Amino acid sequence: MASWLAAPIAALVWVGASSATIGQWAPRFFFPTLAVVGAGLLSVAFVRSLARFARRSRSGGRVRVIGVLVNAVATLFLVVLPLTRVLGVVTAPGGGAPRIIAGFGDWLGGEGYPRLSPHRGIDIAGRIGADVLAAADGRVSVARDSRDLCGLIVVIVHDPHDYRTVYCHVSAISVTPGEAVRRGQRIGAVGTTGQRAWPGYEHVHLELQRGRDSRDVEDPVQRIVGCFDGTTRYPADRLVLTYPVRC
Repeated sequence: MASWLAAPIAALVWVGASSATIGQWAPRFFFPTLAVVGAGLLSVAFVRSLARFARRSRSGGRVRVIGVLVNAVATLFLVVLPLTRVLGVVTAPGGGAPRIIAGFGDWLGGEGYPRLSPHRGIDIAGRIGADVLAAADGRVSVARDSRDLCGLIVVIVHDPHDYRTVYCHVSAISVTPGEAVRRGQRIGAVGTTGQRAWPGYEHVHLELQRGRDSRDVEDPVQRIVGCFDGTTRYPADRLVLTYPVRC
């Protein structure tokens, strides 16, 4: 019974995470609460399947391994991995460099659940309403509501390096298309627009695109040199990035 209930709950949580409209429409704690309930039911189903397996093994009856394996895999991806992200949030030290909760190419989202495609950028934790900063000098090419999983989006073109940085999920935009911005300048505020982050997982999605093809992405971490410092002189002959939130 527990496994039959866990399956539709998991599907509902996935739908909520995959649809910006549904994610924004539902109360903020609705899907996290569903996920906790589903994880509990799935854990019960896994323990029961192990108990049945042990009883039948001792009695010499027919042993069905497939049920145990299915429950084990489901428990790993829908209970264990999300739980490790929860522990990471709770035990994260304060101060220092901003925390990256989902890296480039990750197949797990910020909350620890499997993704259908590798992550195109990095998710950097930030407090709601905190300043989102330009990662390098450039010109704003996009500043609008994308009406998709990115939510409110800002795109900055970094000439002459032929790169663009993309900032998603902001709650407010403080720049306009065509505006020149300086590294460290406030371009918006941390929010939960688009694919709504769960409480405790609020972040800025930072993406680095090359050339004109939005599918050509690069790991921003390879170019991040630290937190923005107004007294530091940054290289001009190549693109280097600073964190899009304050340290």
